[in-house]
Amino acid sequence: MSLESPELLALRRALGRQLAALRESAEIGQQQVARRTGYSRSSVAHAEAGRQLLTRDFWQTADELLRADGVLLAGYERVQAAKQEHERQSREAELAEAYAAAQARRATVAPYPFQDASRPFVPNGQELMAGIAGIALPAGVELAEGFATPLDYLTFLSSAARAVPGEQGDRIYDQLTKFLRQWADTMNRRELFQLFGWAATTIVASPAMSGLDTEEQERLAQAIISPSRVDTRVIDHLATILRDCKQQDDVLGPRAVLHTVLTQRQLARHLLTECPAPFRPRLLAVYSGMSSSAGDYCFDLNDLDSARYYYDQARAAAHEARNTELSIYALCSMSYAASSQGKAHAGIDLAAAAQSLATQIDDPLLRVCAAERAGTAYAVDGQYKPCLREFDKAHEGMLSATDAPPESPAYYYHEGLLASHQSECLLLLEKPKEAAASASTGLTVFNKSYVDGYALCTLHLGNAHLQAGEIDEAARVIGSAASLAAQNRQARLVKELCTSRARMQPWQGTQAIRELDERLVGMRWDSARES
Repeated sequence: MSLESPELLALRRALGRQLAALRESAEIGQQQVARRTGYSRSSVAHAEAGRQLLTRDFWQTADELLRADGVLLAGYERVQAAKQEHERQSREAELAEAYAAAQARRATVAPYPFQDASRPFVPNGQELMAGIAGIALPAGVELAEGFATPLDYLTFLSSAARAVPGEQGDRIYDQLTKFLRQWADTMNRRELFQLFGWAATTIVASPAMSGLDTEEQERLAQAIISPSRVDTRVIDHLATILRDCKQQDDVLGPRAVLHTVLTQRQLARHLLTECPAPFRPRLLAVYSGMSSSAGDYCFDLNDLDSARYYYDQARAAAHEARNTELSIYALCSMSYAASSQGKAHAGIDLAAAAQSLATQIDDPLLRVCAAERAGTAYAVDGQYKPCLREFDKAHEGMLSATDAPPESPAYYYHEGLLASHQSECLLLLEKPKEAAASASTGLTVFNKSYVDGYALCTLHLGNAHLQAGEIDEAARVIGSAASLAAQNRQARLVKELCTSRARMQPWQGTQAIRELDERLVGMRWDSARES
């Protein structure tokens, strides 16, 4: 169905002609109508030509000005009623088309094991997308199977947003929500409540329900169905999921947790729509933490555009929550992302903002983080002394880190990580001996269970040997880093390793490099690089 029916267009034009006739009969110009209604003269002309409908206030004011005795206002109401009816019919036609296409596809596959013919039809992810205009997924991206409901986050209908991280993913999620609300409007009240009840039982399959007893499952389901029921226990559960994901990332890497965090972030985002005011600041804080974590994971997976988007969302939510600690952490993350792209000026400014805020709190780890980010930005800018000054601040801050609150966003900072980052910066500044010393120090205190961090520190040591011209030792150490990197194949780590190998091209024919390449082939490094 077209965006506007001929009948609706005719009604609007008739109303416009009526306005023009009454105005001319009263010998009042378009400019006078414009001043009285608060619109421009051209808007009045468009309304008389039927090209614009304008607002109810316009028509009410024009009716009073032209002493039309309610004729113009009644005409506007008729046009509005016709417009709403047309939109309803268009929506139903789109749904009917999507339903027919879905039924045709469904006829070719076996029924879902939990399908109940007595309940209203609910499209699955692929079928739902067929009913939404304007959403095009990248090649190769497919939605999760299973039923969807108006509560799309319940059964992972947001898999489109999950498959496409960042701003595009949130945009898809918003369009899905809008479409599903329109779809719910086409159902009668009884069907809708039946569907809500079904959703509350099927949500048990969601990762959000993992580990909850029956009572807590029902509590969370009710909050999802009606966000106005959000309470402390619901938010506690979301915070627990985020904490678990952080711990898993420390050991397993970002691929293992990114999808879970994105799904839970969408859930928190939905709950914020009607969250009671007393609980909103804490839910915003959880949402900010989830956005920061999503940014970190995307950064480690070399998706820098998505990382920047999530960091910006984290900062906005932290600001609204008046949570200074999370604001500092988001600024630190934004600084590091900018520095990693060579935008030293932005990295320095963002780190400075984080350091300024850090004076207001009692969290030594966040002050360490802010100083380290500033040092990194100065290194990218080629400023040796300011870089060392900031890292000295960071190391000094680590001495009081035992007093850091356990819930600190920078909980993962330790001497080994700080030494690794300093080594990376010294390499940028072409100080190979100092870089090697810093990396060696980091490796002695690093917890080897944090595979990606330990591997990066090892890689910095190898690059320090390479920069110093110690090719044999560089090849040996970089080979060790490759062995570690193959365990979780973190995209950023793989990229750094490939860059390191490319730097060794001038020594391609040497025995050390041939042995390194044989080692890489033995680990099927090509497949690791592609993953």
